[in-house]
Amino acid sequence: MYRAFLFQDEDAHRPVQLADSADDCVKAAVARLVDLSLLTPSKESPGGLRAVDPSRGMRVLLQQEQHELARREHRIKHNTSMLDLLASEYAAVRRQAHSDGVERLYGADHISTRLEALAESCRHESLAFYLEPPAHPDHPADRPTDEPGQAAVPPRLYEQALARGARLRSIYLDGIVRDDATRSHALWTVEHRGEVRTAPSLPLGLLIVDTTAAVVGGLPGEDPESVLLFSGKPVVLAVRALFEAYWDHSDRFPCDDFGEVQADEVTPQERKLLELLAEGLTDGAVARALGISVRTERRKVAELMDRLGVSSRFAAGVQATRRRWI
Repeated sequence: MYRAFLFQDEDAHRPVQLADSADDCVKAAVARLVDLSLLTPSKESPGGLRAVDPSRGMRVLLQQEQHELARREHRIKHNTSMLDLLASEYAAVRRQAHSDGVERLYGADHISTRLEALAESCRHESLAFYLEPPAHPDHPADRPTDEPGQAAVPPRLYEQALARGARLRSIYLDGIVRDDATRSHALWTVEHRGEVRTAPSLPLGLLIVDTTAAVVGGLPGEDPESVLLFSGKPVVLAVRALFEAYWDHSDRFPCDDFGEVQADEVTPQERKLLELLAEGLTDGAVARALGISVRTERRKVAELMDRLGVSSRFAAGVQATRRRWI
């Protein structure tokens, strides 16, 4: 295009035609040449353009490039400064969040990711309270639970920890022995050299790894979709002491003779639930006393009423008394 104006002597009308062209591409090319000062208005052909010394246009182009480069360098420096500032603020917030050794984990994915990392780091011992029926060991995703963090660690990671010589101890609520997934999970644990016991009640959901971390769920006043991760050694040791107290007073898991519980039998946890209902406590109060979720408490009440063949809690209390369950 520039050459067409440069060699205009060969066709005097050519520059004027190009300058007045209706073709968008030609108009854009002409406008770009004018911006670069390679074309300037013609004195001989009114309305036309003429070519000028390209070195002048190149100087203009280089100046534009230099200005753009300077602007880009300024933006880079500004963005780098902002990034450094944000990074320092983020680090400060993280330090403050973990200064007391407490981290709050939200959501199933986040919780599972951290629990998996803890299981992979386990070298000596893993301890757990199970408030809910855990997932089947071969199909963990098939059995969601109400309690955050329960059975979120893939069995293969437990196997790896056991292969490293780690000890695995778990306490289940004895009321969930009727659950097939619980029996399967508990038997799988025992078969892999883990130790299992049961208790009529547990205070919270818990996973302890060595003396480095304790994950706690189900605390009163906490978001039910979150758990707390404690990494301060004094707190972890205190939580381990709580586990040991429950371990010493829990019952051996009957893995050698673990048939179905008969319909006319009641577990210690079910007996405790009936006693609390007889006292007139609300679902929430009963759930807190047993260390389970309200949803689980209501499910257990419905199962007991079904076994007793009644449709009201009052009638359940009467029938439970007649059967000497309470």
